[in-house]
Amino acid sequence: MLSVVWGLGWVVASIERTAYPRFKRLITAHELHLFFSPTRDELQWAADATDCDEHLLALLAMLKSYRRMGCFPALEDVPVMVVDFVRRAVELPEGTLPVYRAERTAKHHRGLVRKRVGVTYDQAMARGIVEQSIRKEAAAKNRPADLINIALEKVVEAGLELPGFSTFDKMASKIRTEVNVSIRTGIHDRMSTAQRAGLMRLLEERDSDGTMLFNRLKKPAKGPTWSHFKNLTKRLEWLDGLGDSDVWMDGVAAGKITDFAGEADAADASELRDFVPVKRIALVAALTHKARMRVRDDLATMFCKRVATKIKKAKAELEEIRLAEREIVEALIGNYRTVLKYIDAGGPAQEALTKAAAMTAEVRQALEGLDEDASVDEVATRLEGRVSPAVLAQVVQAGGLGAIRRAVEGFGGFAGQYEQIEKVSAHHGNFWEVLLYGQIGRDRAVMFDLAGAENLVFTATSEDNRVLDALAHAQRHQAARGEYITAFNEEGKEVDISFATQN
Repeated sequence: MLSVVWGLGWVVASIERTAYPRFKRLITAHELHLFFSPTRDELQWAADATDCDEHLLALLAMLKSYRRMGCFPALEDVPVMVVDFVRRAVELPEGTLPVYRAERTAKHHRGLVRKRVGVTYDQAMARGIVEQSIRKEAAAKNRPADLINIALEKVVEAGLELPGFSTFDKMASKIRTEVNVSIRTGIHDRMSTAQRAGLMRLLEERDSDGTMLFNRLKKPAKGPTWSHFKNLTKRLEWLDGLGDSDVWMDGVAAGKITDFAGEADAADASELRDFVPVKRIALVAALTHKARMRVRDDLATMFCKRVATKIKKAKAELEEIRLAEREIVEALIGNYRTVLKYIDAGGPAQEALTKAAAMTAEVRQALEGLDEDASVDEVATRLEGRVSPAVLAQVVQAGGLGAIRRAVEGFGGFAGQYEQIEKVSAHHGNFWEVLLYGQIGRDRAVMFDLAGAENLVFTATSEDNRVLDALAHAQRHQAARGEYITAFNEEGKEVDISFATQN
């Protein structure tokens, strides 16, 4: 965890959050044998350097602890289970404790351990490495634990003995504060007087709902409705009107901006007013910068969600059309069945056709052998003065076709039947795209405003610029009121929209 010492303004890191070596609360039997078992050579080395059991145990405890941790713990901090394990491993009497009668002996033994392990004791050099690494990383990182961990790694790489944890902790807090002050001063100085005054007004003036204007910077995006979409574009304009935060944050690491913005977001206006002016302005500027980034992300996300909603509605409309067309299809099937009955064997049209064929055969038989130039009287004589069967045959056929026509007229006429067939054909398949334009019509002006005012900058993710070229072409014809715009650009070349589907 991080605890804050408010009186000094330091952020103090808990050792548990760092990689600084320390004894675990619970050491397993496997770890004891692996890390704390003295070898015969180590036992002989320690025995030659000591003159009593207490010093022997203390020297071995320091050696094994240093090999495990890379630093010397205070002997009283070495866990009892480690001391007992080492004592039993070298067969020292029960009750033997790792103690020194004189600090000079302890210091001498630490030198022996360093020599055997092969490390250098140079605290000045170690502190220099710590300061250099923390100062470098503090420009991008803000958590003291992260800074301490990086400094630890650098000291170990240099083959130096680690300074105490308090050294790392105090240096991390001090250097971090110095670096942050420098960064915040840079942010403050890159702003104009008017821009600084504008941010200060956020902490003084109230919004229409009675809350401080500062709270506007914290508001998240709402659902992708039409009103929220328009409000978000207004919010973008308001944020951009506060100033170009990209200039303010020039050269500041993204992690620092996030941390500064987080600090401002966690505070209210009254708390920020208690900060010194430079810090106050820098924190609010960082939050403004993140808000400008977030509102653009929110707009892009809302745009995608809104288009997805429109597509869903277009598909729902297509489904409604299909349900309505299903009734039309069922009616057309019934109508076609009726027409088939009239045409099929036993139906009126087929009976009329059979009767007409018989009459025609009778006429041909009666007039067989008659010359083509025969007179009307001779033809009448052959037909015995009856109405011509040929004429009757035509009448019969016309009656059969009339029955079919009357059936069609009963279904709404030929024109009505053709119209129903066209309706079914128009939405045959999954062509929901043709219905999408009617859904997004209300968003058209806002979308053009977003793209045209450079509030949202579109960048191709590859070398293919066809989509951006098509967008630019559509923007040039934004004021057009026709259903279609020209397919040719200003150079007379056809705009490539092959990236889109045929639908």
